[in-house]
Amino acid sequence: MSSFSDLVNKLESKVLILLEQKRALTTEVEVFRNEIAQLQKENKQLNEQLLTLEERNQILRIAKGKVSKEERAEMKLKINEIVREVDKCISQLNQ
Repeated sequence: MSSFSDLVNKLESKVLILLEQKRALTTEVEVFRNEIAQLQKENKQLNEQLLTLEERNQILRIAKGKVSKEERAEMKLKINEIVREVDKCISQLNQ
């Protein structure tokens, strides 16, 4: 009968160890989730910063006159698009 109680005690200790490991892993998972969220936020900020810098670079290239024919055509299209948007806004204001 003592062997049965020994088995139960061993089993209980193993279950307690497993529960402690589960708690530790749960905590670790939460830390990793927080880290992932923080890294995603940082990545988003860096992407926004990259877009801003690319736009500034394009503006500087335009200002220096170092624009290829393709880029000129692209700029004309973009300017036309902006003009159309402004015209829409003005027409909405006039209504």
